[in-house]
Amino acid sequence: MRVLLEQWCPDMRGRIVEINDKPTLHTASSTTLAARAETLAGKVRARAVLEEAEVACVFVHEDLDGVDSDQHPVIRERVEKALAAAMRSGTAHYVLAVAEIEAWLLLFPEALSAFASSWSVPAKYRGKDTGRIEDPKKVLKAEVSAGRYRESDAPLILEKAVELGLVARPVGQNRSYAQFRSSAIECCANHLAERIPRRPR
Repeated sequence: MRVLLEQWCPDMRGRIVEINDKPTLHTASSTTLAARAETLAGKVRARAVLEEAEVACVFVHEDLDGVDSDQHPVIRERVEKALAAAMRSGTAHYVLAVAEIEAWLLLFPEALSAFASSWSVPAKYRGKDTGRIEDPKKVLKAEVSAGRYRESDAPLILEKAVELGLVARPVGQNRSYAQFRSSAIECCANHLAERIPRRPR
């Protein structure tokens, strides 16, 4: 996520703080969701105090582990509202990737081939809605990379996409990717105030 956020909003460089927490939000009941959102918000506030910084925006990522459907916006809105209520300050953006982050990688065939010259995205997946591919991770492993793709490759592949100038012109579409980009641009334009000092590096 950092790779894409810094590309879409250069002012975020040097300001992004990561919290390595993996809350399960999209399948939580209403009560559990509120509690989990409060726990996460508490960690964000504690980290802000530690960093002596203000919170402009919070991005929370989860994989839906299912293809895009009419339920995706319903789930996303439900969780984002819970996060916004818990955060109380700043803005909360829920990044619910469909079906997995690998569906985003399939939007960038050139980046995949640049990452590994023997990798190639079959024509049947190009120009498609990658959010509707049943198992994009399996596609990357079995049909693109001949078994060599690893989850740890994802940030490096996205870096290639940035380097090649591809992130604003994906080959195909993916609703969750488009929403993430829109949220990043909104945060940059409306909430990343210049009064927030850039942290020393």
